[in-house]
Amino acid sequence: MEANEPTTAKIEAKDGRISYGNLLFYYIENNTSFRIEELMGYDALLLDARDHDFTRLIIKRIRTHYNPEFYLKPVFLLNLRPTKDPLINYLHDGLIYSFDQIPEVANTVRQIFMLTTQLDYNLPSSFEAQTMKKVFNYMHTRELKTLRPFIDVSSIIGYTYPELSVSFDDREEAQTLDILGWAEREGLVWPDFFERIYLCNSCSSGFLSYREVCPHCQSSNAKSEDLVHHFPCAYIGPISDFKNPVDNTLSCPKCSKTLRHIGVDYDKPSVINHCNNCDNNFQDFYVKAKCLSCEQDIEVQYLVPKTIYVYKLTKKGRSAAVNGLFSATQEVDEIFGTLKPEMMKVMLHYELERMKKNPAQKSSVAIFHLENFYELFNRIGGKMRKNVITELMNLVRENIRPSDYIGMESAATFYVCLIDTNPAAAAGAAVNIERALKTAVHRNFNHFEASIRYHVVELETGLPVEVQLQSLAKELFN
Repeated sequence: MEANEPTTAKIEAKDGRISYGNLLFYYIENNTSFRIEELMGYDALLLDARDHDFTRLIIKRIRTHYNPEFYLKPVFLLNLRPTKDPLINYLHDGLIYSFDQIPEVANTVRQIFMLTTQLDYNLPSSFEAQTMKKVFNYMHTRELKTLRPFIDVSSIIGYTYPELSVSFDDREEAQTLDILGWAEREGLVWPDFFERIYLCNSCSSGFLSYREVCPHCQSSNAKSEDLVHHFPCAYIGPISDFKNPVDNTLSCPKCSKTLRHIGVDYDKPSVINHCNNCDNNFQDFYVKAKCLSCEQDIEVQYLVPKTIYVYKLTKKGRSAAVNGLFSATQEVDEIFGTLKPEMMKVMLHYELERMKKNPAQKSSVAIFHLENFYELFNRIGGKMRKNVITELMNLVRENIRPSDYIGMESAATFYVCLIDTNPAAAAGAAVNIERALKTAVHRNFNHFEASIRYHVVELETGLPVEVQLQSLAKELFN
């Protein structure tokens, strides 16, 4: 593929091959069969998109292929009919209505090709890393920075992330949430709240029918009516006991007086429910969820809560396509003298309780992000990474007191919890840590210039630890 097309380039079409200058397009007609290997050597695809099912099938075949030569290939849809399918709407590279518009998409084809030449094609070891690497490759070549969820009735959880979900069957969508959780722990993405959903505890389906049922027999065959309290004689009963079969007036079944004015003669203090199945009366329904996928009937307290996020790529995530991707979680777990995030949160919770009893005491927490350290890690190789991280954390330890502690989020992100330290003193300690890390890296790795960001806040006794840490990290990464 050359950089520019001749100004006199013409569109030539023959047997599904469409050429424009030095660009070669393959045209896939509606409901025709082909082997995906036939696409090798073509710069882009034109897909007749009049049939929804055929269009979805072809897009999935292309975007799920293991070879980047195929899954990154530009795809343009011809004559697309309106659809709500996110896989169709968000995994193409443009819409056209005739071959005459090919010159208009030529620059897009060239731009995608140039971006593919920047990619690192080394395959990570874990399934999660391999899956996310494909996503990052696609996002890099389309210059995307955000993974967004979309409502999708064909997805078992009701939501889909097109760039990631295309690699899974509709009934496997819950796995995408697990993989995105892994990517968040690795520091590849940053979550922003979008929605809270509940899933079946058996099959992870989000398609649930919520029903009010009788607490005695679990039947939903019940009716509700107002409970009436007659003031003069203190009789309480369902409103059906007071109704007159002749007209709409209400008469007390105990004293036979007519009820005229609510609030004066009577009131309606509550509602009574009657089960038509077991003939029991009861005050409150049970709420159950019927899974429409596996038909399990579940009490709502046993549903599985999941949070749907909009994910923004961190700098590490943005560079993963070009610089490669490796998992740092196991290395971080084994760094002596540091705490895992869960244990750090427990320790900070105890610190907040201590501060509540001693309001004069001030403690602070700082977050550090080593922005370009993955470039260094890639340079020195996998065997040296753990040793480097360990030495860096030892250096951090030398610049804090024995009572302070370090919490490792990932190989490039860590917290320093500074006990009995006000924000001003904590900021001074953070400056010393930054200076020590930069100096050590510069001296030991051929004058490598480390880029380090940090943010310091005072712990607040009125907010949960998780909320404070999330706000701290968001402030840094934003």
